[in-house]
Amino acid sequence: MRKSTRALVGLVGMDLALAAGAAWMVWQVRTGAWNAPDPAASISQITSTAGGAIGIVTAVLLLAFVVHRRRGN
Repeated sequence: MRKSTRALVGLVGMDLALAAGAAWMVWQVRTGAWNAPDPAASISQITSTAGGAIGIVTAVLLLAFVVHRRRGN
């Protein structure tokens, strides 16, 4: 497998893992398994943090993909 393909597979895998983790945390807050003084604020914080993390991971791994693709790897 080429390095550029590995970068894309890693991108998709990490994005899915972050999205699944965020969905699981939101579900925990909504069902009451995690006590939160303000569930709406907690859910907002979870989704904004996960969105930022997904954006950073996507930018870094897309950059790695482009660099590897230009080098022919």
